[in-house]
Amino acid sequence: MQHKIVLIITHSHDNNSIEEVSGFLKEQGIKAVRFNTDLFPTKITIESYQGDINQQILTIENGEQYKLSDIGAIWYRRFHTGRDLPKDIEAQARKTCFEESKRTLLGYFDALDAFKMDDYWAIRRASSKELQLIKAREHGIDIPDTLTTNSPQAVVDFYHKHNGDIISKMQTAFAIYSEGKESVVYTNPIKESDLEKLDELKFCPMQFQQALAKELELRATVVGDKVFCIAIDSNKFQDENYDWRKKGSSTLEAWFPYSLPEHEEKKLIALTKDLGLNYGAADYILTPKGELKFLEINPCGEFYWAVKYQKQKICQAIANHLALNMHC
Repeated sequence: MQHKIVLIITHSHDNNSIEEVSGFLKEQGIKAVRFNTDLFPTKITIESYQGDINQQILTIENGEQYKLSDIGAIWYRRFHTGRDLPKDIEAQARKTCFEESKRTLLGYFDALDAFKMDDYWAIRRASSKELQLIKAREHGIDIPDTLTTNSPQAVVDFYHKHNGDIISKMQTAFAIYSEGKESVVYTNPIKESDLEKLDELKFCPMQFQQALAKELELRATVVGDKVFCIAIDSNKFQDENYDWRKKGSSTLEAWFPYSLPEHEEKKLIALTKDLGLNYGAADYILTPKGELKFLEINPCGEFYWAVKYQKQKICQAIANHLALNMHC
């Protein structure tokens, strides 16, 4: 009899955290199977039979086969379907291959009678920064003054309201992919000269936020009912006061464990659940006045540096949560 497995939805260049979580699952007698979505449909196959035979078979790149009924839980990490498609396919045909591959995979995942950490559609919904801020306020979580708009005049008014101390950011965790490499769109300050260059908002709405003085920046990772928090004094790093990710690799060891107040932990856990998530990586600013300001929560936010450098037991918590909730 095939034991239930945990299917890890990721891509072929995603390593460290997956290896550790898989190891903790193995200690509990659970097999983790990696689904590198970038290798679908070129090197991974799905067979879904409906009719006289109702059966779905997944064959991963090494030839191992699994039935849909084998899967007791999925851990959704990354979704890069079709990135391995040949470069010489005609553009429209390539787009069609990509879209059909994406629909096929999402249909396959939707059909799974398995615990999902987290469901693709819940992740998509929870990725809305506008929704996050609305829900955060409902749970009594403090946020900076924020404007989301495609109106240049609204930005000008917002700029003057805060005496020129505002920043711009994308509404979603946005990255540009070029030749398989990921480039992050960072948070940036708005200068007065930028107010004359706002016409492009009519093509791409953006989020603008009150710029806050920082004592510390926090990353609070939620796994079920557990919160793992670390902090960094980004003021010590040149050019990182607005977005520590710009030189993230140079700051990895500068983070340190931090205890989020218990009442704030409870609010964050409640917010995460309200967004339909079991996992989330939330960012905060602690101001010099001791005010805690919530910025956003990333449904699939990275965490492994907190495991490696700050010894946070996030991988173990993820494995335990999957094992506890998996369908047998």
